[in-house]
Amino acid sequence: MVDYKRILQLDALGVSRRGIAEALGCARNTVAVVLGSAREKGVTAGAVAEMDADGVRRLLLGEPKAHETIQVAPDLEWVHRELARPNVTLQLLWGEYSAQVRAGGGVPYRYSSFTEQYRAWARVAGATMRIERKPGEVLEVDWAGDTMVFLDPGTGVARKAFLFVAALPYSAYFYVEAFADQKLASWLDAHVGAFEFFGGAGRLLVPDNLRTGVTKADRYEPVLNLAYAQLAEHYGTAVIPARVRRPRDKAMAENAVRFGANAVAAALRDRRFIGLAELNEAVAEQVAAVNAKPFQKREGSRRDVFDREERSFLVPLPPTRFELAELRKAKVGPNYHVQVAGSHYSVPARLIGKTLDVRLTSRTVEVFDGADRVASHARAHAKGVYRTAVDHMPPAHRAQLKDWTPARFTSWAAQVGPATARAVEAVLASRQIVEQSYRSVLGIMALAKKDGGHARLEDTCRAALEITGGPSYTMIKRLWSDWAPQPAEPRSLGGSGFVRGADYYKQVAS
Repeated sequence: MVDYKRILQLDALGVSRRGIAEALGCARNTVAVVLGSAREKGVTAGAVAEMDADGVRRLLLGEPKAHETIQVAPDLEWVHRELARPNVTLQLLWGEYSAQVRAGGGVPYRYSSFTEQYRAWARVAGATMRIERKPGEVLEVDWAGDTMVFLDPGTGVARKAFLFVAALPYSAYFYVEAFADQKLASWLDAHVGAFEFFGGAGRLLVPDNLRTGVTKADRYEPVLNLAYAQLAEHYGTAVIPARVRRPRDKAMAENAVRFGANAVAAALRDRRFIGLAELNEAVAEQVAAVNAKPFQKREGSRRDVFDREERSFLVPLPPTRFELAELRKAKVGPNYHVQVAGSHYSVPARLIGKTLDVRLTSRTVEVFDGADRVASHARAHAKGVYRTAVDHMPPAHRAQLKDWTPARFTSWAAQVGPATARAVEAVLASRQIVEQSYRSVLGIMALAKKDGGHARLEDTCRAALEITGGPSYTMIKRLWSDWAPQPAEPRSLGGSGFVRGADYYKQVAS
């Protein structure tokens, strides 16, 4: 129950109505009703000093009749302020308001009236009051609306790059990274990159209701994508999606898009980038420059505030980084490789014919025989690529490779021709472990033993080099199949031949 006597005492001490309401945990309207009644009846704090609280209530408000009710209006500013806190809803606030009003002897408004009053107040007030943020509490994430452009290093074709933005509202410190698409794998990798950039995660993660993160948008109980939920659990953060069509729920990310991401894109608008890696290097430089730029109306910079006041409040990173893993099954072929996502990965030759489990991530391919990991390779993102470990080869194949060295391969290729030599050198340089390229070179050498021989192989390698500086065995084999010999020049018999000529055949005909 509200202590009406204490309301009069605090008012006499000069405390504001807002301060009285906060001190006693009651609505401001209740304070206004009590003070208004006291003025009408000439009651002061001194006059009721010897009375108990219940007596003061009866003096000011009288004994309510059985059929009379006192409806107490909610403190709408308090409602709006509390709604800005995580997980707080109008339903929850109405329950707290109702309990408080009943404890004070009043009657609360029904839930429908309560919400109507708040929405009307929000429309008039604009509901744009500043929300205080705690350091390390929230990390807001989003895709920027505008895109950038980079050239595909393999084809030279211009491709779009989508900018991911993550921002900490307290310090305004932000992170930007470019991706070739907005698919789930990119969305998750972007979060991992942001967490590692900040050195930790916010307690709350506020994304938009995009399909890659939120399977079903709902104001109260949104359904998260399973992989996104796993990422949040891995990093010890909770995902609170912004309400649909409510950009103010992630206002800092919206501002970072306008100010940060767009500033980065504008500064790099006249530069050409070969591949995403080169583009992201330039993006990182621009982000660092913007984060280090001094505030106009605040001391220091984003980086200064982050280092000084926010970094220590972030949720620490786990020992291992999160990776989206896809589980598949694959049968080992006669060439002791499994085919996964269009590429081929070697396993020990003793497993030929067995069906194995494959764990596929954006960076690695791991192969398991039951609980035993039998192979691990860097993932190839191009079709038809072979990843071969020498240890996986049968003894006969391994012995064959021991007879060859890069110098011996290049020496043989030089005897065929300069184009073949350049092509073989490119194949040898295409693998981190040079032995993994030996079988590709042996495949090129086998072509020289077929129809057309060295001349046909030299022509094929020259055509491949005109297309790309780093041809593969697959490309050379395809061009070799399409090769056609040049028609031979007609040979002249000169003075040594016996040519009858047209006159002879005219005589025979007569």
